[in-house]
Amino acid sequence: MYLRKTTLDDLPRVLQIIDQAAAYLAEQGLPQWQGEQKPSKERIIEDIERQESFVLIDEEDIVGTAALVAGIDPVYTAIAGNWEGREPYLSIHRVALDQNVRGKRLGKRLIEHLLTVAACQGMKDVRIDTFPTNHPMEKTIYSAGFHYCGMIEFPFPHGERKAYQKLL
Repeated sequence: MYLRKTTLDDLPRVLQIIDQAAAYLAEQGLPQWQGEQKPSKERIIEDIERQESFVLIDEEDIVGTAALVAGIDPVYTAIAGNWEGREPYLSIHRVALDQNVRGKRLGKRLIEHLLTVAACQGMKDVRIDTFPTNHPMEKTIYSAGFHYCGMIEFPFPHGERKAYQKLL
């Protein structure tokens, strides 16, 4: 199992995984990734072009996707809580797994691989967020060594998110 940067050839599979994840969240009664909130094809292409999109490969199949985004996230600047330190950071966004690998702890592996990429880039601070009642994702975030820092709010309905940080 390994992580690599996403290519445009991977786009159909990445979009399929995102669609599966959005459907799963809806089944769980979560508003996250519903309607206009779901990562769009255009957004994924932008991530690919900026070299910030990654896919998790298992036996030559793409089983997961996520973005490791550089720069200041404006939503993260208005936290009801506190971030530790003032170092530059990377943000993990758009994490999704193929429906056939749920429950196999691959979300943790995906995040750990992203943390390795961040460390190789010399980054010492990585941040991530999730909807407050997305307990499976929260469990994955904690299992990857993150700690809760506070609440943030994206500028759309149901935009409240729990925010987490891991210092490397």
